[in-house]
Amino acid sequence: MSDKIDIRKWIIGGLLILHIAWIGNHLRWVAGGQINPWRLGGYGMYTIPNPISGLRIYDANFPATPIRASSIGYDIATRFTNSMRTFRCADVPAAALLAFFEDNRGLIGRNLAFVYSERQFVRDPPSTKRVVQGTVTLSWQDTRSFTYTNRFCGNEHTGTATLPETIFAPLPETTFPPLP
Repeated sequence: MSDKIDIRKWIIGGLLILHIAWIGNHLRWVAGGQINPWRLGGYGMYTIPNPISGLRIYDANFPATPIRASSIGYDIATRFTNSMRTFRCADVPAAALLAFFEDNRGLIGRNLAFVYSERQFVRDPPSTKRVVQGTVTLSWQDTRSFTYTNRFCGNEHTGTATLPETIFAPLPETTFPPLP
C-alpha cells in the first residue's frame, strides 16, 4: 500500500461538492423569483422558457407611447452589476440612470417611467406572455438633480442623483481644414 495521498481525488471531490451546492442554491433563488433562471450557469433554466427582460421608457406626463432612446450607456453601466436584469429584484443604480442621461441629453428635465418586463410562462394553453417585472419612476427636482423610485418584487426604494458637470458642458467644436 502506498502512503501517498492523491490530491487530485480530493480536488475533484471538493469541486463536485461545490458544484452540487451551487445547483441547490441556484434552484432556491429561481424558486423564490430572485434571479433569472437562464443566467449564472445553474440548472434552473430547465424550469421555464427564457424570460428575456425588456425595457420601455415612457414620459410620465404622456404615458401613451414609449420614448425611443439609446440604452448603450445604461447597458455598459449595468454590465458587471446586473446585466440583462439577472437579479430580478435588484434596484436600478443611480450610475445606470446617469449613464442613460449622458446618452440621451434631450430627455434631461422630463419626468420618466422606466418599465421593465419579462416573458412569463402560461400553462393553459402553453405559451408565454409579457408581464411587468418592475418600474423606476424618475422626477426632476431642478435642472441637475432628480429623485427616482425603484419598485421591484414588492419592495420600494427611493434615491436621488445629480448630473455631473460634464453632461452640461458644450460639445467640442470640430474644425475642418480649408478646401483646396
